[in-house]
Amino acid sequence: MTIEKLGDIPDMERYLREDCYCPGEIYSIDGFFYQMFDTESKCKVIAESEGRIAVVAKSYDFKYKTDDESAMPQAILFWRDDQDYPGRIVSAKRVDATENNIGILRTIVEGGKPDGRKIDEFEPGSTAMALNDVMSIADFVMVG
Repeated sequence: MTIEKLGDIPDMERYLREDCYCPGEIYSIDGFFYQMFDTESKCKVIAESEGRIAVVAKSYDFKYKTDDESAMPQAILFWRDDQDYPGRIVSAKRVDATENNIGILRTIVEGGKPDGRKIDEFEPGSTAMALNDVMSIADFVMVG
């Protein structure tokens, strides 16, 4: 089976609709910032194994019903519960689709360890800066 969009991945429609905090939201590894994705989001498979699939995709612009061309591509790792519910997607996390991060996700999906490699960003420090911006307007942030 050829995977050209997220909806081509088995169980993706259900996962994005029912298991995301809000439909289509996939959070970054810090668990704080999200981007929206849809079954129509074009994607390219990085690696796939039993229990995991990693893809590169751009967030989805629901207003114009197309991929957000201004968005930087994201590498997304989906975990599947192949034990109790074969093929069922149970979790997802995203990172900037830098060459380094794509390599890390490929290694993880293939069962390896990143061996000291660290997740990076297209704009180094941008996540910390965004979090500082949020904290500058609030005394605390509660994440549920």
